[in-house]
Amino acid sequence: MPDTLEHALCRFRDLVNAHPRMKTLLKGWDRAAVVATEDADETFTVEFKDCQIVRVAAGIQVDNAAIKLKATQRTLTDIFLGDLNPASEFLDGRLQVIASDKDQVKLDAITLLLWD
Repeated sequence: MPDTLEHALCRFRDLVNAHPRMKTLLKGWDRAAVVATEDADETFTVEFKDCQIVRVAAGIQVDNAAIKLKATQRTLTDIFLGDLNPASEFLDGRLQVIASDKDQVKLDAITLLLWD
């Protein structure tokens, strides 16, 4: 399967759900994240519930998602494949993150646990 954003998100889901320390990190953190491309008119919803990712679905599947991520299709794909550091992309202005400070810290912790 080519490295599409959907493939990257599904791989991310599988890595998160298989990681033994993720259940502790995600305890009590039920959130939905909308991942949207700037250049390809693609949008996905990623739902975190019960200490795992329970759904990756095309489109906006929840109203008022707590987390919104936006970048080019390639940037988002590379972030969710673990090839780009999301913190660096955010600081360099290539990734927009709309979320509470607490949720941003949680997202950073997830990526550090998976790929650092």
